[in-house]
Amino acid sequence: MPHAIKQTLLVFMLLLGMTILWRFLADAGYLNEAALLNHTAYIRQFEYSLWSLIGITLLYVALLAIMFPLTILVVTTGMLFSTEWAIFCATLATLSSSATGYIVGHWVGRETIEKHGGEMVRRAEKYIQQNSFNSMVLINLLPVAPFTMTNMLAGAFRLDFPRYMLGSAVGIIPGLILVIAFGGQLSKLIVANENGLPWSAILIAISLVIVLVGLLVYLHKRFNR
Repeated sequence: MPHAIKQTLLVFMLLLGMTILWRFLADAGYLNEAALLNHTAYIRQFEYSLWSLIGITLLYVALLAIMFPLTILVVTTGMLFSTEWAIFCATLATLSSSATGYIVGHWVGRETIEKHGGEMVRRAEKYIQQNSFNSMVLINLLPVAPFTMTNMLAGAFRLDFPRYMLGSAVGIIPGLILVIAFGGQLSKLIVANENGLPWSAILIAISLVIVLVGLLVYLHKRFNR
């Protein structure tokens, strides 16, 4: 299994483990569960609003610009909002960040990015240089390099912008749906349950991770062939 995919698996399992640990600590009275639920309820008041959509989009663009992990943003979105709203917001926000990164990369230029990118850039270049729709889909599906870096490289390589955005959408949406569904299961773990841990949510979360990692491994092998 490629190192980047192993890191992706580790991130998801750490998120699941931390959520289960939080559940145990909250049940034991070490954490203030009511305060967290109150904050969550306050945020959900703005669900399905234009301001919520704008705020999420700007937050994604700003945080991804400083290389904040996209996975954590998407998981959090899935935890805070309903599935359909989370998918819509995360898709729009992620594609907005893709467009922003492309424009920045086009302006900065290839030499500057290669100078500061190191090995991550060289890995991503192998995919981007093929300059095909399939390669654009794959670089958004596979964890080849940080999300923002691949967008900047696409701009630096002067890839066709409409085709790149279409490829980005096709590559981004399947992963977003799986990650948001994973976040939805984590939110069920946070909510109090008189019967203890909701094991069904844990099993579904693990199954989603297995499906996602399996898809990444399959795509990586197919692309290398």
